[in-house]
Amino acid sequence: MSDAPVSIEFPKRDVRALFAQMDRAQKELGKNLGQSLRFAAWSVARSLGVVTDVAPKYRPYKVVEEGRGVAKRRGGKKYEITSWKKGRKNTFNVRAESVSALKKKGQVRIGNAGLAKSSWMWGIKKLGSGGGVSMKGITSRVKQRGGQNMDVTQRLRGDNPMVKIVNSLPYAGDALRGGMGAVNSAMGKAARSMEKIIAANITKKLGAK
Repeated sequence: MSDAPVSIEFPKRDVRALFAQMDRAQKELGKNLGQSLRFAAWSVARSLGVVTDVAPKYRPYKVVEEGRGVAKRRGGKKYEITSWKKGRKNTFNVRAESVSALKKKGQVRIGNAGLAKSSWMWGIKKLGSGGGVSMKGITSRVKQRGGQNMDVTQRLRGDNPMVKIVNSLPYAGDALRGGMGAVNSAMGKAARSMEKIIAANITKKLGAK
């Protein structure tokens, strides 16, 4: 696990497929350079949101002592709970009469499940319209908190526009399916997504004539 933030800065001249679609957006959709750059950044943020996993509602647990005799009088079975903090594994014990009782305890519940995915959602919104990323199972509170970890800097006018996306959530990279390597593959996925959107817009324009 890593505490490093996920930082993506555009333009990235080595990502040819993505920039090819930016050129198409300018030529075929009439977007200027800044608008096409924003479109590319939005597509990458959306791709990363899609491949960001949502943590389970409960931390991993296992029985380490059956609740019989003295143990039962002390509060039932003893469970070993595993948690992660700042990239480090931590285990601790909790007693409960049953699994259902265990899951009601605050030490076992993961209150911020979905925070990493939620942060990308805010990045998507700051770069354009939201949508395209399922937020199923994420509470309203966590959805609102996501914006605290996402910073988007944009300079879209002039001959040298730029967009910088920084997800400062410590485990944002770990939550990506495939780890930090997913950032590179997101560029290719974003290019393919842009290609489909551009094609759909061209078809729509032709149909309107």
